[in-house]
Amino acid sequence: MNNIILKIQEGDLFRFFDSEERSELLVGAKRTADIVIKSANVQPVQIRLLRKNGVWYAEDKSEEDSRSEVLMNGKLFRRPMLKMDGVLSVRKKGDKKSDDIVRISSVKQIRRKGGSAFDLTGKTITTVGRGEQCDIRVENPLVSDKHFMIVFDGANCFVQDAHSVSGTYVNNRKIKRQKLSDYDRISIPSAAYIFYRNKLLYSSASGGIRIDALNVCKRVPDRNARGKKVSLVTDASFRVEAGEFVAIVGGSGAGKSTLLDCINGMRPATEGKIYYDGNDYYENMNTYKGVLGYVPQRDIMHDDLTLGDALRYTAQLRIRTRLPKDELRSRVKEAIADVRLEGKEKQRISSLSGGQKKRVSIAMELLSDPKVIFLDEPTSGLSPDLDLQMMELLRDLTKKGRTVVIVTHAMENLDKCDKVAFLGKGGRVCYFGPSADAMRWFNRRSYSKIFTALSTEEESEAFALKYRSGEYYKKLYAEFTREYGKDCILPPVEAHKKTQGKEKSARRSASAPETDVAQEGESVPAVPAESLREERDAAPVPMSETDVSAQGGESAPPVSEASDLPREKEDAAPIPMSEAGISERTEEAASSALTESVSPREDAQERGAEEARGDKRRGRGKK
Repeated sequence: MNNIILKIQEGDLFRFFDSEERSELLVGAKRTADIVIKSANVQPVQIRLLRKNGVWYAEDKSEEDSRSEVLMNGKLFRRPMLKMDGVLSVRKKGDKKSDDIVRISSVKQIRRKGGSAFDLTGKTITTVGRGEQCDIRVENPLVSDKHFMIVFDGANCFVQDAHSVSGTYVNNRKIKRQKLSDYDRISIPSAAYIFYRNKLLYSSASGGIRIDALNVCKRVPDRNARGKKVSLVTDASFRVEAGEFVAIVGGSGAGKSTLLDCINGMRPATEGKIYYDGNDYYENMNTYKGVLGYVPQRDIMHDDLTLGDALRYTAQLRIRTRLPKDELRSRVKEAIADVRLEGKEKQRISSLSGGQKKRVSIAMELLSDPKVIFLDEPTSGLSPDLDLQMMELLRDLTKKGRTVVIVTHAMENLDKCDKVAFLGKGGRVCYFGPSADAMRWFNRRSYSKIFTALSTEEESEAFALKYRSGEYYKKLYAEFTREYGKDCILPPVEAHKKTQGKEKSARRSASAPETDVAQEGESVPAVPAESLREERDAAPVPMSETDVSAQGGESAPPVSEASDLPREKEDAAPIPMSEAGISERTEEAASSALTESVSPREDAQERGAEEARGDKRRGRGKK
């Protein structure tokens, strides 16, 4: 065998070492040793491991005045050099009772022909990284050439970070080395794996990240009322598939940016869950920080730099791995091409237009090859043609294996999005689906009318209930409960129409005019519209001065019979009304409703009666 794999154990801590192509290894306390033992009792060079004719030997380099001694399988060296086929240990000189300072053993080499690289029992060491020599390659600038390795000793598997820059995480904990158990999740930038029965299973999709929002709520203290809280986002539940382009829209103050920050973790939700590819994002936030891109509404860049210099410096700061100059130059060139700014490399950022500066912000995020990009108002302040170009650019990014989520007020080019989420008052999800079906869903002919309808609490709550009663939400509920457990989100509203009808009737009854009270605890029923119509159309009966004075009213001029009046109106008498009669508000509402419902024939008869009364009055005045 050309290489040797060693397991080095110091107390309860252990680590693995792969000699790779080296034929000589030094073990000691000095920093330049291949295997460094941090102990005051160990010499600078205590042991030398040497390969001869494919066989490894151990040589004791201890001096006569050394504080420690070297043993092979618990026995002192009888010869200067022994075959490395047991446990090599270092202990204090002459101290047989204390534990060994270090124990070094070789791991049995396992090599099986065929099989998958994800089957960890096929070989002793499985390496993961960006380099060509790795067994599992991950193409991402944040991944080191050799990022981590998994060692199989014949019984158990151990994962060890290979001094990577971005680090290796197991179950959201940054580790140096650890024994693996079933269902452990190993994650590095842009890749995640599940360990199960000595195999690695992919946990992240290659074409973007799927995002699941379950009952997301964001409540903050109310500044105007001590002890109370205001809900900025209320029970938001939806799914963004991997590689989709989704827009979050709504009126001002609807909670769009707050919901976006809840999803990307900038401002975590106070209630609810966010899952990335089925993993709890808030519990595994460190493992995803290398694959997220965020473009704020306000551009953050150095205006005095040229486009090429700004992107190159940004790449050197964000991509902490030691990329070759050619690869770094290629990354910058690819990012410029993705945002369609070819030919602007030597132009100062300050001389670019507003839309071009926004593209520069997106290019800065693309340098680290994120799997999901969040953008807050990327089209604000742009002309309609630039708005279209920006939406098409974001659409093209999803075709390269990225999930894109934006917040926008521009509604002209929503057809470029796969799905649109409409938020109402209080951050309620009122619609989630294709933009072409939005107007039919809200029963409005323009987006401005949709925003007007969602500006009130009542309408927003009604449409949120409608969303929960739709077919999409029912399918979403079935998938979420199957994957995340029961009661993970609010159940669908089955009887939404009945509930909405009851609410509308209750609102109508609440806003209906009330009648005056005749006696204490007794209300007068409302007068039917027909009676009010007869009362209004009826001709007044001639009254004497005595009758007028008795009722406390002013005397009315006597009117003689008019032959052109209808017979029923001629004989109709006014309906006597008491002080506890119909209130003025009820009478006005009924009269206005009656005026709208009068037929043309009745209207003509009424005008004829008024003309007849006028003629009588004028004739009486002449006499």
